[in-house]
Amino acid sequence: MAWLFGSKNQLNKRAIHTTVLVDDSLYVWAGAQESLPKVHDSEEKRRITSNIQHFTPSTGQWITRGTTGTPPLGVKQYCCTAINDQLYYFGGWCGHDSCFHNSITQLDTISFQWRELEPTDATRPVMMRAVSGMVSFEHDGVHHLLMIGGMGSTPAVQLPHYKYNKFSSGKWRTNEHSMYNLSSRIWNNPSIIGQCIPPANDFIIEKISNTRAVLFGGVETDDDDKDAFTNKIYILETSISTVFWQCIKKPEAIDQWPVGRYYHAGAIIRTGSDCPMLVISGGLDKNGDTLDDCWVFNITQHSWIKLDVPHFVCKRWAHSLSVFIMSPHCVWIITDGGVVDIRRTFVANPNIVMLTELVTNSTGEWTVGDTLDTNDMNNKEYKKKYQQQLQKGRRIWLEEYQKPRKGDTADIEQTIQALMKSLEEKEREAQVFCQQKEREEAEKDQEIRRCHYQLQEKDRELRQSQEAVCRYQQQALTDDHWVINKDEVILTKEELGRGSYGLVTVGTFRGLRVAVKSLHTLIISDYNQGIFSREMSIASRVRHPNLVQFIGATKVGNPLILTELMSTSLNQELRRNQLTNQQILSFAQDVALGLNYLHLFKPQPIIHRDVSSPNFKYKIAAFG
Repeated sequence: MAWLFGSKNQLNKRAIHTTVLVDDSLYVWAGAQESLPKVHDSEEKRRITSNIQHFTPSTGQWITRGTTGTPPLGVKQYCCTAINDQLYYFGGWCGHDSCFHNSITQLDTISFQWRELEPTDATRPVMMRAVSGMVSFEHDGVHHLLMIGGMGSTPAVQLPHYKYNKFSSGKWRTNEHSMYNLSSRIWNNPSIIGQCIPPANDFIIEKISNTRAVLFGGVETDDDDKDAFTNKIYILETSISTVFWQCIKKPEAIDQWPVGRYYHAGAIIRTGSDCPMLVISGGLDKNGDTLDDCWVFNITQHSWIKLDVPHFVCKRWAHSLSVFIMSPHCVWIITDGGVVDIRRTFVANPNIVMLTELVTNSTGEWTVGDTLDTNDMNNKEYKKKYQQQLQKGRRIWLEEYQKPRKGDTADIEQTIQALMKSLEEKEREAQVFCQQKEREEAEKDQEIRRCHYQLQEKDRELRQSQEAVCRYQQQALTDDHWVINKDEVILTKEELGRGSYGLVTVGTFRGLRVAVKSLHTLIISDYNQGIFSREMSIASRVRHPNLVQFIGATKVGNPLILTELMSTSLNQELRRNQLTNQQILSFAQDVALGLNYLHLFKPQPIIHRDVSSPNFKYKIAAFG
């Protein structure tokens, strides 16, 4: 296994990965590696990704651990976060073609067992993507994952409130928010408030507290649908249903601000004070050049400080940063992996992993102390330094803890007054919030009542329409004004046509030559008699110069239907002569006028469903 994981107790070359801190251990999995096959899945790929490496500052060494279960297929550009002893991996890129994922997989750092919570599903309304961001938060004892932005495959659904940009390569960029409840294992999409990030990828996002996070840099889609390499800061406040965004841009009067970048690394520094800080390093600029800088952002004061870090530490991209707090005045920053140029040349030993010490000076500003490479972290001097820092940190924390006990009563009273004032402000804010919620609820209730009234009105109109239709149908079934005496109809042997429902011949009715349709015996039934009566009643009410006139029908025995007799049909004319353009337009107009009358018939329109040349005898026939 030494050939696979490099030198003993050292991290192997890798990039576009994520490093996660659990207690006093640092975990790193997968990423782009020289030996990793660029395939969707294979035995070799599974063998390599079934191992994870972790680092402890007490030893300065990397230990390789084998895992059980099935690791994710999205081995590059994935998202990862830790909750207690569990690591959660979302999405990622296979490393071949445009194969992206939207799976969620859990790794237990005690048993080193993989567990797939959500498999990749192309039909799920969660875009399959990579180079996105993920944070976790807890609400009412339940942990949630929040995934933001990224680039990936065609979305199954373009959700409202979010934006999606398609590129000529077939890839898509988004600012989609996907929230996952780890208890119920249900997805949802929170609403957005404030200045939300546009579609973006290759940014860094880090938790500040349970519900707050900070995001910096990345590639955004600007208003002209072009790539913008941003240096904006975003502060997020999350809840179970909403994400509130605040955008912080570089002030014009400030020069101390990092340039726009992507594929950079970042981490949060928390030393117990109320002022967490974001540290970033490296990345690529808008020209694709590797950046050689390291910055610290004061999240409370919205200000940047540039650190004097050696170029072999921060001149890299697609790497990872992690922070170990040694004391309130000393932190160790671990930089691992990455590549050094646009040709994707991996950072090599002894610089794959670098330890940078940050300490505060007499004015409280952070300055760079010692810098150690992989070799330095594997000798006795390193362990000695670690023990010294532990002892120093313990002493400082004891002093910080005892400081309030040295104060007098006045100091305590002042502190209490400040806390009471803060509490009163919070109570006022809560009161304003409650009043606003009450107004919103009242407006919602009013809107619900208005909609309910409109719905009642629509129901009333529908009932009236249904009653009118029933009355009309009942009348159609009972109204026999169209019935004629069969004895008054004299049939001839002159046949006009024959169809599936009956035979049409020439007849005489009260001295008038008429067309008579005799229905076949086989189709006569009680049910069909009812339908026949209804349709004859409707036909008797139809009057239009472009429709063949209905005269009447018999009801005794096999029904006979009498209509106006036409001398010829369009079908016969087409067989005998070629029509002129003027004749064609005239016939078309006659047909359109007749059908328009039928379609607008009240109370219900009549649909012909058999418009053909045999049924057009200079008028439309056989609509009954």
